[in-house]
Order: sequence, then structure tokens, then C-alpha cells
Amino acid sequence: MRQDLQAALKILGQDEIDDAHALLRDAGYRPEEFEILQRAERSTAYPSAVAGSVTLIRRRNRAGKTYPAGHGSSWLVQLEKDLKLGLFGPPRSA
Repeated sequence: MRQDLQAALKILGQDEIDDAHALLRDAGYRPEEFEILQRAERSTAYPSAVAGSVTLIRRRNRAGKTYPAGHGSSWLVQLEKDLKLGLFGPPRSA
């Protein structure tokens, strides 16, 4: 697949990935414990805002969740709530 097409199909910018890693660290997790998977959704309208989903999976226990992502989404806010609720299991320090 061409490099520019791959870039166009990405849902998350590096800033969002960095923010997710910061949330994980702040909650006591190591970012490398998690897989972050992105999935773009096809749009019939062109041009349109990129939309899709992001899935976080903790490698150790395979706990995961899929969030709607893309322009205007609040998946990072929901991730922060889920981390506080212990959705991915206890952090490494627990």
C-alpha cells in the first residue's frame, strides 16, 4: 500500500497516541503493555472527516475496549475514566 494512502487511513495523530501514553503512565501502567489498534471507516462522502475506531488491548491479560475515534471524538476522556475504573486490570504498581 502506498505510504500516503496508509497515512490517510490512520485515525490517530501522534499527539493523540502521546496523550494516551501519558494517561496510561499517570494511571500507573506502562504504555508498552498495551496495543493500540486503529481502524478507519469508509465514508461515502468525500471529502469527509476521518472516522473510525481505536482499540486498546492490555497484552498481559488481553483486557481491551474499542472506542469511537476520529474528528471530534472524546475517546481519550473515556479512556481516562476506564483506567480509573480498573477496566484493564490493576496497574503494575498494584
